[in-house]
Amino acid sequence: MPTTSDVRALQRARLTSVGLGAPGAADGGGVADVVARLGAVQSQELHSSAWGVAQRLATPATLAGVQAALADGSILRTHVLRPTWHYVVPADLAPLMTATAPRVRRAMLSAERPREFDHSLLPRRHAVIAEALADGPLTRKEIGVVLAEAEGAPVDAWHLGQVMMHAELDLLLASGPMRGKWATYRLLPEQKTWDEDVARIHLARAYVRGHGPCRAEDVAWWGTLTKTAARAAVADAGLTRHELAGLTLWTDGDLPEPAPSGTVRLLSVYDELFCHDFKGWPSLTRDEMPSRWLFTGLVTLDGMIAGGWSRVLKSQSVEITVELTEEPTARVWAAIEDEAERYGQFCGLAPTVTRGPVGKGTIG
Repeated sequence: MPTTSDVRALQRARLTSVGLGAPGAADGGGVADVVARLGAVQSQELHSSAWGVAQRLATPATLAGVQAALADGSILRTHVLRPTWHYVVPADLAPLMTATAPRVRRAMLSAERPREFDHSLLPRRHAVIAEALADGPLTRKEIGVVLAEAEGAPVDAWHLGQVMMHAELDLLLASGPMRGKWATYRLLPEQKTWDEDVARIHLARAYVRGHGPCRAEDVAWWGTLTKTAARAAVADAGLTRHELAGLTLWTDGDLPEPAPSGTVRLLSVYDELFCHDFKGWPSLTRDEMPSRWLFTGLVTLDGMIAGGWSRVLKSQSVEITVELTEEPTARVWAAIEDEAERYGQFCGLAPTVTRGPVGKGTIG
């Protein structure tokens, strides 16, 4: 079993690969470059996930900047992987969906069977939606109205959600520009057809590039693959194998240079640094921390969990509350304040930072 020192060394290397070591150093690009490097970015919470992308840039993008990338289609938000909302770049959408959609559909059946979801209606419903979206992006509520008019009866929220998710899995549609606080959907152009084995290899390369050093089991968890399929994809992906600290780990070349010692980050909810299979990984204090931290945000020190944070957005300011596992040194607290300043730039609000229990902040 790896020692604490081994784990810290691995986590500092992973901070670099996930773009949290020296923000912007990996490619110096923009929002789409960050998403492309990671393969996909979990994005249930729009505000928090936008911060997760922005904080990886040398100069943090604003929330409006990430929304602009969604609006112009340079990144897309859709249900892919496990399935949940993710940002992806258009070039990665078809291979990732081809690799994951079969198992995602099977997982969806457990909820669909008890509710007698009628799959035979999907082709007709998707045709109605495609025709409506041909005139421009629509919100889900507007799509529900279109379907209700076509069918002569309303489609309840749960069934509409399943119809839309199947349309995403079919590569019919993905996210469009925000309309105020409401997300929209846009019609996708016809996508290239991918062989499933080739698509899984593409997925393995994408995950390892943006998350390594990692295990094949992590690829399986992230990509909704069986462990057998993930191991095969990793073996065929031209990656570099390392035997470190009793673990078989993979990178897309040499081990990443470790992030500077003392690197502190205020992570977004569900940040990609922790999007892996924790079974078999040594503890990062995840099992010892208050569960409420998972639904606010995590404070990390050298890639290890050091606390949680929450934030309250006001008209002119953002109030950040930090709860830590240990009393911070002056250096660590100064780094937290620097992160808070970058978050304030992202929000366009003046930040304040205080110590206290988290859990009452805004994450969405």
